[in-house]
Amino acid sequence: MWRVIKLGGVTRSEERKMASSMDLRLKQRDVSEFLTAEGCSPIEIYSRMKAVYGEISLDVSTVRRWTRRSREENPSESTVHDQARTGRPLSASDS
Repeated sequence: MWRVIKLGGVTRSEERKMASSMDLRLKQRDVSEFLTAEGCSPIEIYSRMKAVYGEISLDVSTVRRWTRRSREENPSESTVHDQARTGRPLSASDS
């Protein structure tokens, strides 16, 4: 028998799934940044990621946005982590 443990409204299984999803998103962001530095276009990056990640790949609009940001930034100052934002952080129950 499986026991469901709730942590702030989120089960451990859901928590692991969210962490895994975020890890995958960060990996794809790294790939996007690398391929942008190599001179690939957003649609080429999207196509290559779609071939590798399939249905779980990022949306083309996200790839375009990240590509634009990568081109605007100095590569030595670039980071894949989100910048600090003002305001109350969202929680899983806020959606």
